[in-house]
Amino acid sequence: MPYLPRYLIISDDSYFHVTWQCHNKDWLLKCDWAKNIYYDLLLKYKEKYGIEIYAYNFMDNHPHLVGHLKRKEDFSAFFRVVNCQFAKKLNKHLKRCGQVVMDRFKSPQIESDKYMLTVMRYIDLNQYRVRKVRHPRQNKWSSYCYYAYGRKDPLITPAPSYLGLSESDENRQKIYREMVNAVLNNPEDLNISHTYFVGNPEWVIGKYNELQFLLLQIRKKLPELAFG
Repeated sequence: MPYLPRYLIISDDSYFHVTWQCHNKDWLLKCDWAKNIYYDLLLKYKEKYGIEIYAYNFMDNHPHLVGHLKRKEDFSAFFRVVNCQFAKKLNKHLKRCGQVVMDRFKSPQIESDKYMLTVMRYIDLNQYRVRKVRHPRQNKWSSYCYYAYGRKDPLITPAPSYLGLSESDENRQKIYREMVNAVLNNPEDLNISHTYFVGNPEWVIGKYNELQFLLLQIRKKLPELAFG
């Protein structure tokens, strides 16, 4: 998926799925201490910038984060601060210098909380998909055990769609485990890695049409900006 300006994808009061690559696709998140630094920074700044994190999964060279934002300006500021602080702390720890995070991160928009569980299941299966674990419960750097077994996790604001599965904590956890297990044998059937929008097909098509229109308007203005 090519990178596009974030303001064309994300809007105020919307749901997001963020992922970014370590510079040169290096394995800078491989160690637990690096993942812990990033986790603590997310926890430290999320309330200040009005960010709710519903789910996460830290791979060895990139993280996945799913949640809700209030203002897209604060959303951008949040990741700018967190990623900058992470780079400084990681470089200091490794006694290195240079870029840590790719310049721009992907941030597909999710139509509504209704589709949140789809994205959450997708990121839960990432380690399983690349055969790093035999089951998502073996990954301690994800939100899976919070939703599937009730493990405490201060970073997470529970997704409303998850809370709507049942009035009982035990039933919700059981339902979520069954939802993830249902796609374990065919994880590629749940693939949203190459999209800008996740939701109802009609909504997704509408957003892509809107995106194409905006890109066309930008291209028309480029000659004016260049010679203007």
